[in-house]
Amino acid sequence: MVSKVYKSVSFLLVLFSLLSGLSLNGFSQTKTNSYDIVLAGFTIGTMKADKTTSAKGEDYQIHSNVEFWFFGKIHVEFLQKAHYANGQLMKATTNSDSNRGNFVTTVVWNKDHYDVDANSYKFHNEEPINRVIKGSTARLYFHEPKPGDVLISENFGMLTTVREIEKGVYEIDVNGSMNRFYYEGGVLQKVVLENNIKNYSIKRRVD
Repeated sequence: MVSKVYKSVSFLLVLFSLLSGLSLNGFSQTKTNSYDIVLAGFTIGTMKADKTTSAKGEDYQIHSNVEFWFFGKIHVEFLQKAHYANGQLMKATTNSDSNRGNFVTTVVWNKDHYDVDANSYKFHNEEPINRVIKGSTARLYFHEPKPGDVLISENFGMLTTVREIEKGVYEIDVNGSMNRFYYEGGVLQKVVLENNIKNYSIKRRVD
């Protein structure tokens, strides 16, 4: 009788551990923030930022579509993905499809450094990064930074340092362009992006 009870308890413990493992490996939770892209007071596109947390780590995805008229029709579709494991960036990819061409950038952790192959309009960068990266522009859509944080611009494969302009307002230099991020209660409300034609903004949409 004691032997049967012991076997039953052992079976239940093994079954519970297996089910717990399946539940942990299958766990996935996604948070989504939506934004409007505004130029000169007009909405010219939309952006969706996703953060997915799972047993494998954190995955960020930024997807935007922009279309407007500027001496001809301008269309840009932008898709950026970043994967983190144990708080470290492991891989980032950026795809940009526009009237000016199609460009792909990759940043991949390789043993003790990042291999960079960054491409955008009239820009190319293959300079490796010899340090661990724990922050990037994609994470700014879900996490308020701290002054002095070092981030990577996934699109250009370049590092930048966060500066606090005032409470809740931060600035980063991305390949010579100054971008400002505005937070309220830790939640990103607006981004103002410097552009050589005209600055534009990304504003949080509350449905």
